[in-house]
This record gives sequence, structure tokens and C-alpha cells, in this order.
Amino acid sequence: MPFVGELLKVGENEMAWEGAIEKLLRDAGISLLVPQSHYKSVSNYVNNNPLKGADGRGIKLTYLEADLQNNTRVIKELDQDSIAYKVEIKPDTDFYDWLVAYIQRSFGDYICTDVKGLQHVPFGITQQGLTKSGRIRHIKDDRKRIDDRRNYVLGWSNAEKIKTLDSSVNKLEEKIQELKFQQGAIETKEKKNQEQKQLLGFVLYVKDFFRIDWRYHVKKIYDLEQERNELLNNNDILAQLQRYKSEVDLQIVYTKEKAVIEKIGGLKNTIQNQQEQKRNAGQQKEQLAAHLRDKWYPLIEGKLAEKNITLKNVENRQEEFRKQFQGENGELKRLRGRQMGFHSSIERKMREIKEHSRAEYNEIAESIDARSEYIKKFEQLVSEDLKRHEERFKDELNKNVINSIAVFDSQLQKHETDIKQKIRTINRHLSEIVYNAAQDTYITILMDSTTNKEVRFFREELKKCYIHSFSSNNELYTEEKYEQVKRILDRFASMDNIDRDWTATVTDVREWFEFNASERYRSDHSEKEFYEGSGGKSGGQKEKLAYTILASALAYQFGLQFGESKSRSFRFVVIDEAFGRGSDESTRYGLELFKKLNLQLLIVTPLQKIHVIEGHVNSFHFVSNREGNNSQVSNFTKEEYETERNRHNGVFQNEEKS
Repeated sequence: MPFVGELLKVGENEMAWEGAIEKLLRDAGISLLVPQSHYKSVSNYVNNNPLKGADGRGIKLTYLEADLQNNTRVIKELDQDSIAYKVEIKPDTDFYDWLVAYIQRSFGDYICTDVKGLQHVPFGITQQGLTKSGRIRHIKDDRKRIDDRRNYVLGWSNAEKIKTLDSSVNKLEEKIQELKFQQGAIETKEKKNQEQKQLLGFVLYVKDFFRIDWRYHVKKIYDLEQERNELLNNNDILAQLQRYKSEVDLQIVYTKEKAVIEKIGGLKNTIQNQQEQKRNAGQQKEQLAAHLRDKWYPLIEGKLAEKNITLKNVENRQEEFRKQFQGENGELKRLRGRQMGFHSSIERKMREIKEHSRAEYNEIAESIDARSEYIKKFEQLVSEDLKRHEERFKDELNKNVINSIAVFDSQLQKHETDIKQKIRTINRHLSEIVYNAAQDTYITILMDSTTNKEVRFFREELKKCYIHSFSSNNELYTEEKYEQVKRILDRFASMDNIDRDWTATVTDVREWFEFNASERYRSDHSEKEFYEGSGGKSGGQKEKLAYTILASALAYQFGLQFGESKSRSFRFVVIDEAFGRGSDESTRYGLELFKKLNLQLLIVTPLQKIHVIEGHVNSFHFVSNREGNNSQVSNFTKEEYETERNRHNGVFQNEEKS
């Protein structure tokens, strides 16, 4: 089983792109190719064994399942500067056709171009390693030099890489020797400094002359010797000490006799205590249940058969017996260890059962306390003789479950088609709206497939569940097909927050797309400006763009046509908090746009935009609440509003003059 990098290399005439292509294909190049016939055994081995390198540390392994039985080459129309045309595949490999399809599918859309051309393609790469994937995502990884061949993984031969690594090793060895020489010089200098430090420490210790004045020390010795002689020859202390010694000897004799008497009393107490313990032990033996005595006493007597038990050593024997069975290495601890091992093994089997049938066992705990529930499930399986129903289960899987998966995927694809159709319809309406009159532009909505790997992987896995299931082959059920269906249904049924978020994402067809807007010239339909959401634009631009798309969506929803003078269709629209923060220009633009659609419009807005709105409405309803308790609504026709407005303006002007 080779790695992908062993079967690929950059073409001889494309070496200028070698560094960039190496960075782009690195992850693929270090992936192991596993034929489908070995896939199950490889997966089992990888899953059940820790992967370690030569240094004993854990390693990361990526492998690709290669279906060599269905390796019909599908030639995809690619750009002449595609990565696929700059990479050569080893001719004599069994993976040739599979690799052709894989390179075209995974990397065929990447165009080799300069930074200027990168702006006009969704997927591209420059010679300096700047990579673009999708309309907005760009990556340049300069953590390692693009021309450092030590990091290259592609090529049918590794001779050049070995040569480069040998050269690097030689340079490192030269550097090591140089550093060792420098280290030796530093250590020699450090040793000399240490010797000087010791000498200086000794010099600094001598702070007074008497420390090195030999005459002072000779006189001190003489004085001490004189004092000792005087104490020995001219003092009666020794005689006094002799008298003290005689008195102490008498006390020792008396103390020994007293200790013997106390020891006899202690032994009597010991005998009495041991007799009491014997009576208590007999009572405990009599109180012990008969079946426990019959079970454990023979075992205990067998363990103590070779032990000589006396009153003197009975407590020690008891402690030895306790250590033997309850100590750190005792039999009781070994039994408890085995019990914990069985405990862990049982709970591990419980987890495996739950992983295998998550929906069936989801509510049962992975605890030894729940063993009765698992036993009950097992007895139910035995009593229902599910093995006998295996053929019916296969038929149910083929006809119902897999058919349901296919129908489910078909419904998702139908939603995908509906969204595309709706966007095309809305774009037709958008093309009729003049977005920028001065430059004669219009807006169109762009819809690209999402780059979300979870969504793309889910769609591939969903198709694998029923692909080839409607052929003439009657033996459709396989363990692999069952596992494919089970993986998806288990995640759907999971109560884990991650799986629930995943389910909500992959089954919401709107998440399959990335939506952006493009402003284009009406004359040649070339792009003037690209709007990624509405990021980076002013408030007025955002509002104007929102009005434009809203108007086209309303036209689609109500089936309206621009410029239609009369319509009997229901087209009532309420806009709450309208035009509150936008510019006057964007407000007028929105009102004129809604007027062209002949909408029945109710605008709820603060008073600050009334001077712009008043020319586009037929009646007014002012809501006020002066005291904060009761709201009041005042209704005006357009004529009544103008009369009231003029009257108030006249009052204000007179007050200003006063």
C-alpha cells in the first residue's frame, strides 16, 4: 500500500511551480492509499493499535479508501493552467486511473496563475504559495520555506531529498563541532573564575588580625590548660560526685524491685484481658450464622494449619492473617482487583453495545448497576429469535430503509433545486431594477456551493447508503451498507449537542450554499463591485442593497411585475421601524422602488424621517403617549396633515420671532 506522494511528481517542464504544488498537495501526499479489499482490515488495525514512530512517540496517519473495481476514468474539462496538468502520475501503478479521477476531483479546479489572475478565479495558487479556495478564503503558509526540499513529499524517487537531508546533516554537524569548541573555552574560563572566587572568599573571610595572629592562639591554649589543672587538683567536686554516685546506685536497686512487682501485676492484667477476649470470641462464634461458619471456618483453619498459635503470638498471627488477606498485596485486594477488572470489562462491553445500537440503548446507563436492563434486552433477543428474522431484516433494509434514505436524499435535492430556481427568479426581477442610475447597473445574487466539509462529507455518505442498491443484484445487504446507514441514523438520533448542531446544519439545504451579491453593468454584464454579505459597506449602501433584494423577493412572493399600473392581487406589506437609521437618499430610493411595484404599504417609523416619507403616503396615523399611561391615535388624510403641519410651523416661527 503506497502513499500518494510516491506516485505523483511535478512535471519536468513545470518545476517553477514545484514549491507551490508541494504545499498544496502535502496533506494528500502523506496519505496512505488503501485498496477497498484491504479497507476493513486496515481500519480495524489502525483503530485497535496505538500508532508510534521509531522514537516511540505517537504519530498521525491519514489514509484514503481507493475503490479500484470502479475506477473508470472520467475526463473532466479543466482549465489549461490547472494543477492536474502540471502533475504526473507513475504509469505502472494499479492506482493510476483512481489517482487521475482523485486529482481532477479534488485539485482540478485550482488554477496556476499570478496574484492578479487570482482575483478572477474561485480556486487558484501562485508560485509564491498564495492559495485561494472559494471566493473569500486565502491562505499563505510561510512557516517553512517554499524551496526547502527537506519538506517535499512528491516524487517517484527520494534521491534528491536524501541528498538535501545529507547536506543539512553535514552543516548541522559542523555547527555542533563549532559550538562544542566554544563550550570548552567557556568551561575553561569558568573553572579559572571559580578558583579565583574561592581565593577571594578566603581573603574576605579574614576581617580581623587576631584570626591569623599565632601568638594570640598560643596564649589561649595555655590559659585553658591552666584552668583544667586547677579544676582537677584544687577542687572537691570529684568527691562530691562520688557521693552522688553511691546514692544513685541505691535508687537503681530499689527501682528494679519495684519494676518486678509492677510487671507481675501487668501480667495478671494481661491474663485477665486474654480470658475476656477468649470469652468474647466464643460468643461471636456462636452468634455467627451456621452457613457462614461452615463456609469460612474450614478455609481459615486450612490457612492456619501450619501455624503454631499460642497466647503470646496470637495477636501477631491475627495481624499476619489480616495482612495476608487485607494488606497491600493480600488476597482480598487481588480479588477486588479482579472484580474491578470484570467491572470495567462489563462496562466497556456496555459502551460497545450502545455504540452499535445507539437508538435502542440510548436511555440505558453504561453502569454495572444497569446490568439487569442489558440482561433483559438479551433475553428479549433470545426469546424473539431475531437470528431467524435476519433474511427479513435484509429485505426490510433493502426495500424500506435504503429506499427511505434515497427518498430523503431526493427530497433534499428537490429543496436544493427549489432554492436555485427561486434565486434565478429573484435575479430576473433584480435585473429589472436600476440600482445605480448614473452608471446603469443592476444587482444579481451569487450562489456558490458551501466550503463546509461537514456538509460535503454528509452528502457523499448519504449517497453511499443507496448507491448501487437498485441494480439487479439481489444480495444488497452487507455489513458495510448497514454501518453506513447506522452512522447517519445514530447521529440523527443522538442527544449530544454537537450531533444536534450537525444534524441541523447538514439537513438545512440553505446551509449548502454561500450567498453574495454582485453589482454589474447593464451594458456588458461585467462586474462593477462584489458584496460579501454587506460587510465593509456604509450604512446607506447596506440599506440600499437590502431594499433592492427585498423588493425583488416581494415581487417573487406576490407574482408582481415592475411597471404594472393596476393589479387586483393582495400585496399588503408592513415595514416596522422603517428608514430610522438610513440616509435620506436610500429612503427615497426604497420608497420609489416600492411604488414601482404598486405595493399596498404600511410604514411604521419614528418622526425623524417624516419629511422624506410624507410625499409618498396618502394618510397618517400619529401615536402619542404624553403621560405614559394611555396611548392615543390621531388619524389624518394627506390634506389634513398638510394643514396641521403648516399651522404648527407658523406657531413655531412666531415664537422664534418673539
